[in-house]
Amino acid sequence: MTPMKSLVLVGLLAAIPTFAPSEASAQPRRRGYYAGPAGGPPNSQLPGGFHNRQNRLIFGFSGGLGYMNSDAFGDLGSAGSVSGGVAGHIGGFLGPRFALLFEAQVNAQQISQERISVDDIFLYQSAAMIAAQYWVTPQLWIKGGIGFAHLEEQTRDGFAGAEIDNGTAIMGAVGYEIFSARYLSIDLQGRLLNGAYKGVDDNITAGTVGIGINWF
Repeated sequence: MTPMKSLVLVGLLAAIPTFAPSEASAQPRRRGYYAGPAGGPPNSQLPGGFHNRQNRLIFGFSGGLGYMNSDAFGDLGSAGSVSGGVAGHIGGFLGPRFALLFEAQVNAQQISQERISVDDIFLYQSAAMIAAQYWVTPQLWIKGGIGFAHLEEQTRDGFAGAEIDNGTAIMGAVGYEIFSARYLSIDLQGRLLNGAYKGVDDNITAGTVGIGINWF
């Protein structure tokens, strides 16, 4: 072998260790199923497809239609009417799938003319609660809460009304994220809110089906 060929061979052999680590570092190093490239930003998903929302703030609101029912009087709605409900929450994730929230909800229903002599009275049930929300799957979640409830009636124009009673509130909900991302979700959800009022010896249950929007 000529000295020139020997020199070229030695140079190639010396270059192999230099290029090998460079090529390896260009390949993504995976940590688990959903890890991103080495040195890059953390991936937005955890094993199982769950979004990595741990330690993040959560806030959002929802609205829907449904019914209100009284243990003492049955269906409270006037003919052809439905109740409306809105809710809002703010809190934080204690884990990738679990959030602790402050939840507020209001439901309103026009009272049936069979209950009163006029047809422009609405019954309002509001609640302030501490709630916990858990994602069973990356898109399916369940929620439960407990707190305080308030019941009042008011005229359509809002100028006249009467407070009825204060009580305790228990809430349960289930939802499915039809749009699901790390920082935003839109879900279909169903909610039940029960207010127990000892002063009037009654329980008012409000059920709604609607849409919610959440930011993380």
